[in-house]
Amino acid sequence: MTSTHEPSSNDTANDSGRPSGGRFRTLVLAAGLLVGEAVLLLGGYHYLAGPQTVSAEVDHDFDDRGGQRIAELQLIDEQLTNNRMGAVYVYPVEIYVQVAEPDSEWWTQLTSQYHNEIRAEIAALWRSADQLVLDDPKLEVMTRRVQTLLRTRFEGEANPEVPRINKVVIVPSTGFRVRG
Repeated sequence: MTSTHEPSSNDTANDSGRPSGGRFRTLVLAAGLLVGEAVLLLGGYHYLAGPQTVSAEVDHDFDDRGGQRIAELQLIDEQLTNNRMGAVYVYPVEIYVQVAEPDSEWWTQLTSQYHNEIRAEIAALWRSADQLVLDDPKLEVMTRRVQTLLRTRFEGEANPEVPRINKVVIVPSTGFRVRG
């Protein structure tokens, strides 16, 4: 009697299904070794590199500039509008500029010469601002925009090395809706 081996249902399931358990264990072991090696290398690097040193040096230009008295000069005290949300809102706006006292004469001359142009540019900034920007209690975004506008216009760049305009202060106020 010759016996012919016919494949049983158990043999066909092992050949066609998922990979055998040995192959899967090998892949998991290889991945674990790679992760372990990466952790070991990074840990060794951080251990051998040690903490970085920090040096605190005094910036003499900043100290000399900081020792001067500051003059706070009013730039605008008006009511500006914004209609970005479809309704017109009116905001009472006061803007002050802080400059070093020796630069106050320079600033006063420039603002008297270009007062209407400055008002028009700031009004355009205010009209184009989103409602969320104007609802910010500290008006930080608008303060940065106005400061960048003034520094670019009068100092030639947005962040000069030694700025003559120390700070812009916008007194926050709540806008009110105007029926229209």
